[in-house]
Parts: sequence; C-alpha cells; structure tokens
Amino acid sequence: MTLRIGWHGNLLMNLNAITDYWPELNQPHLRYDDIQPVIQALSQQKGICAEVVDRSYLGVPIHKLTLGSGPVKIFAWTQMHGDEPTATAAVFDLISHLVDDNASLPFDAFAQQFSLHVVPMLNPDGAEANTRFNAQGIDINRDAVAMQSPEGRLLRRLVDELQPDIAFNLHDQNPYYSAGDSSTPATIAFLAPAYDVSKSINPSRARAMQLIAVMRHAVEQHIPSHVARYNDDYSYRSFGDKISSLGASTILIESGAYRSDPNRQRAREMNVVALLSAIEALADDSWKSVDCDDYFAIPENIEDGLCSLLITNAQLRQGEQHAAYLADISIVGSGTSATIKHIGDLSNCAGFEQIDAGALALSTGNPYHLNAPFELEANHYKSLLRDGVTHFVGDATLLQNRSGLPVLVVQHPLTHILPEQVSCLLCSSRKGPTRPMLAIIGNNVISLAD
Repeated sequence: MTLRIGWHGNLLMNLNAITDYWPELNQPHLRYDDIQPVIQALSQQKGICAEVVDRSYLGVPIHKLTLGSGPVKIFAWTQMHGDEPTATAAVFDLISHLVDDNASLPFDAFAQQFSLHVVPMLNPDGAEANTRFNAQGIDINRDAVAMQSPEGRLLRRLVDELQPDIAFNLHDQNPYYSAGDSSTPATIAFLAPAYDVSKSINPSRARAMQLIAVMRHAVEQHIPSHVARYNDDYSYRSFGDKISSLGASTILIESGAYRSDPNRQRAREMNVVALLSAIEALADDSWKSVDCDDYFAIPENIEDGLCSLLITNAQLRQGEQHAAYLADISIVGSGTSATIKHIGDLSNCAGFEQIDAGALALSTGNPYHLNAPFELEANHYKSLLRDGVTHFVGDATLLQNRSGLPVLVVQHPLTHILPEQVSCLLCSSRKGPTRPMLAIIGNNVISLAD
C-alpha cells in the first residue's frame, strides 16, 4: 500500500503546531472546570458553534461544538469514561487548527465539504471524580441498549439526529498494552467495531477499516511500531458496536502510553494526526484505494504486554522452610500503590523500567511497628532499609516522613511475595548475608549503596 501525506503534510512535520493551542491542557487529568474556559474561548471564534446539548446526571453542562455545514458528517465524542482525558485535549487542538488562518486546509474548503460535531466531555461527573463511571455508577459505554444514564441517552439522540457518516469514539487505555508481541507500548490503538457476532464486514465497516489503515500510516511517520489493533469481539451493550450497526463508519481510538510521557502528550498529538489524516482521505477519496487487509495487518493490542517495573531472574523464597526458586516479577501502578501483577516466566513481558536480578535474592523485608509518633529522616530511613526494615505497620498518622523517599505503611506485616500484594521488596546478594543493595517500595527503586 502506498499512502501519501497530502494537504496537512506541513503540519505533520511540526507537531508543536498542534498542542501549542492549549498548553494549559497538558495535565494528568482533565475536569469540566479545565475545559469550560476553552469552550468559552472557542465559542467566540468565527466558524465554531458551541451549544449545551444536555446535562449530566448531576446537572453539569454537556457541550457540542460544530464546524462546517458540508455533506460529509463526522461525529466525535471524548471522555465517556471520566478518567480518560487524552482525546479531550486533542479534539480542542483539532478544532483550533481547523479554524486557524495558517491551517493546512483552508477552513472554507473544509466547511463546504464537512460537518464536524464534537462532544468534548460526555461524562463530566466521572471526570470530576476521576473515575470510569458516571455519577450513577454506570459505565456509559455499556449503556447502549438499556440507556439508563442521561449521558447514554444523549449520545444515542445525537447519533439519531446527526446520522453521521463517520463516528469517532475516543478513549484512553491502560499503559500496559503493547503493540503486538513487542516491548513497545501501544500509544495508539484502533478498532473498527463489529456490528454483529459474526464480525461481518459491510461497506460502512469496511470504510472504517480503510480509514484506520490511512491513520496508522500517518501516525507511524512519527512513532513507528507504536500502533496496535484492538480486539473486535462483538459487544452488543457497547456504543461503538451499536453505532456501527446503525450504519456509521465507527472508529475507536484508544490513547495509550509512551515512554517518559506521563501526561500522554504524545498520544494527544497522534490523535490529531490520525483525525486529520482521516479527514484528508475523506476529502480526496484516497481511502477508497486502501485494502481492508492493511487494517488486519496492524499488530494486535496485547494486554499485559508491559508493566511499570519488570524484575527478571530473581531468587525468591516463600518462608525459610521452603526451597528458593527463580522467577520474574512484574509490578504495575505508581508510587507506593503499585502492586505485584505476575510472578513466574514473564519472558513475553517488558517493563517501562527493568532490573536484571541475576545476582540478587528478594524478600519482603521486615516490619517496623508504629507505636508512637515517629519522624523519619533520610539517613535514618536508609539505615533502617539496610538493616532489613522495608515497611511500617500501624497508624499512618503517627509517621511523619521527612526523608523525601517513598514510605509504605500497612496494617499487617508483609511475609510473602504474592500477586495482587503491594510491592515491597528487599534485594540482597545471593552469595551470603551481605547488606541489602536495593529496596523496591511500590514501583520506586531505592539504591542502598553507601
């Protein structure tokens, strides 16, 4: 397949032009109060119509922004899961670029061919609580049939009213998906959702696949090998599958992790690149020359292909009465809330950080019982770690941590290294009773070298 970068080629050479519009949206999470000023500013710009189309369960406004009045109708929505904000920033970047005087496609030409409708935060209640669900505790993306949530009913109403040709369902995925069997995080994952159990391919779903192949090519100009294809098992309660069954070419984009990018700004940029490349392909009909096989050639999105920290070749012992053995350990999460995910042969997994523990023996270390107020300074803490103390047991309010290092406080002593247990590991030489070399608290690695 040969694809070209057309009218937005200059933009793709300078990605800073994309996210410079709203630098204040470079945050780990976005709530309604973060985007309301952006919506207000955009509503003052020529060519953008902003309106409140409904309210959330708790009464927060839900906005729709519209650009253009052309015959090709595109509908996109973000943050139906409140804790998935990456594409919310991206759609504001997209809108700002489209109306920019220096846009890669003149706005008048865009507006004559396309009608773009964007709901930038479908679930403001979930965004406020930084949770997947709405204020009723409902996963809106599993409410396509019962429609028990006001947000789900709004989404269906807008689909019925707009009758979109193309529908973009924009999400975030957890950071531990890999692009195929690789150590590369899936920064962008695409899906053309099935509309029946047989995963049939009709013309509208085929168009979604062809557009995804175009988007994959554009994204991989910037982040090669970071694009994956999401599992297409049919989910009749999900909105993507339901909207696909209504005849729209539906495209799911999942924003994932990129190394050394905690706020997912790389995925934010790549969302805009992908969306612009799809618009280009629709504008000049170049998507028609793409084969659906190019969609299926995209590597699968592999769950648990990555972890926060991978420890390989570690020697473990579950109690002194049992023999030692070798295993790998994966840790997921951040800070002191990170937990052990898997123990065993993890040769098919990669870590954002990795430790080869070939010369080390691991244990949970010993507890320090908090019976009175205790001020912990850095030198004292490292001394405790070298003596084998890795965690504190008791009332966390008794501990004043002045060390600048992560400290784990639990209710009961840790005695075994097990999956789903908080990560607390002491790493010592296998060769004898030497002092510990590393302590791992959560996903934090603390060197104990003098």
